[in-house]
Amino acid sequence: MSDVNVLIVFYSRYGVAERLALAAGVGAIQARANIRLRRVADQADAKTIDATPAWRENLDRMNRDYVVPRPADPQWADVIVLATPSDSCAEIESYCASLRSIAPMAGKIAAPLAPGDDESMLRPVYGAAACAGLVVIPARTGSADPITAAREYGQHVTRIARSLKSLSSV
Repeated sequence: MSDVNVLIVFYSRYGVAERLALAAGVGAIQARANIRLRRVADQADAKTIDATPAWRENLDRMNRDYVVPRPADPQWADVIVLATPSDSCAEIESYCASLRSIAPMAGKIAAPLAPGDDESMLRPVYGAAACAGLVVIPARTGSADPITAAREYGQHVTRIARSLKSLSSV
């Protein structure tokens, strides 16, 4: 059985997308993948962040708990889960745009994820991931519980990556 490496990149202000990213990571681990969990940096300036105490508090905690994606991370990954909040995907879009300058992404899977799998919110992430050369696997809907859905999605994309790796080694 081929090792599958899953990079989980998320942007979160208040912890909602963070919880989805963690759940997707649990799903990937349950499907026997290696994972790395990374949080992209805020694009907002400190004054804007400080104007919302909950944002500042969560940001301080997340900066202690997570590191930003490193150039080696997407090179290592077979799957890149891209978790974004429902109110802003600019940070994840920017991350996707940066991928082409790091290394070729052809054959790697992008797994965009947002609260409620809001298709209108995910469309820009789908486009940015595809422009980076990633193969986009849309999130599966159907579960009323977003955490369960994210965990199942982590399992699903890991299985797809494993199948593709085994086909390419034949």
